[in-house]
Amino acid sequence: MAANDLKKPLGQSKKAPLLTAKRFMLASVGLLLTLVVGLAGWLIFTDQPNGGYPMKIVALPDGPANQAMIGIDGIRPGIKPGAPEALSTSVRRPQNSNNGSSGFTPNSGEIRVLDPADPSLANPPGRASTPLEKNARQINSEAIAGLPKIAIIVDGLGLSQTTTQEALSLLPPDISLAFAPYGNGLDRWTSKARAQGHELLVQIPLEPFDYPNNDPGPHTLLTSATSEDNQKNLDWLLHRFDSYIGIMNYMGARFTADELAGGDLVRELASRGLAYVDNGASGRSRMNDLANNMNVPNLRADYIIDARGRSQDIETRLVQLETLAQEKGRALGVATAFPISVRTIATWTQDLRQRGFALVPVTTLLKE
Repeated sequence: MAANDLKKPLGQSKKAPLLTAKRFMLASVGLLLTLVVGLAGWLIFTDQPNGGYPMKIVALPDGPANQAMIGIDGIRPGIKPGAPEALSTSVRRPQNSNNGSSGFTPNSGEIRVLDPADPSLANPPGRASTPLEKNARQINSEAIAGLPKIAIIVDGLGLSQTTTQEALSLLPPDISLAFAPYGNGLDRWTSKARAQGHELLVQIPLEPFDYPNNDPGPHTLLTSATSEDNQKNLDWLLHRFDSYIGIMNYMGARFTADELAGGDLVRELASRGLAYVDNGASGRSRMNDLANNMNVPNLRADYIIDARGRSQDIETRLVQLETLAQEKGRALGVATAFPISVRTIATWTQDLRQRGFALVPVTTLLKE
């Protein structure tokens, strides 16, 4: 027996445990490599691009229904909801009337790709109605079929309580009313007017040629102002009261002749679903042409009824309005809420139907 053997525990050797440990380590490494190679092969040769992520298979019917929008965030989580890349649908354009006005009742359709920035999408078909449609006075179209139609707008309301009260007391509901934005108690007066059945418009002060010597009032829209400043002023003017169908210019010979400034205003009207009525005072106005180009319902007054302010002159204009309606089937007159104007118009309307004419709100002319 060697001397070293006396120092070893009986029956134990260092070589046996060392060999066992090496064998266990090699077996573990081999097993790990087998698992890694197997997993890599499964990922490569299996057709599952979403492998490892939760999935749900939804059966969609065949045919056109598959093209409907079903929630963009459910298809491509990287796209924000409400921001489709493209949308194709049927869009109907308003009818253009013979006198350059544009109606809002669709009569023909066309297919086009819609641009999300297009202001006309503010009130697309099938969604909530526009203020123009919602606030229009409902009439019996069959009862006036075939009759020459006359619409009258009385403006300048809301500035004087006496004249406003008299106008609401004397004028029939088919007379449309335009309120100035500077009066006190506009909500009360306009609510009363709406309750009586009148259609309402907001008079928007626009820059005349001799501004500021001739100043329409605070928040006037100017050709020299930025689009942002004019939009802020328009917001203030349009929030003075509600339930109106559109706007009518107050003054504005310079502004309405400027295509850049006028175009900005018309785009705002398109985005808000409002109509434009030109009072016809300026022969240079481009507003109706701009409105037609942008499919904004619009009208231009044929006569300012009380330009001279005398009773006999107002009566003469009303007769001329009847003559025009007989010739063209329709006519639009504008007057200011002077006591003489309100009383003369109220008297004229009393037997208008017996004379073979239909007194109609503004939207009736817009629809034609």
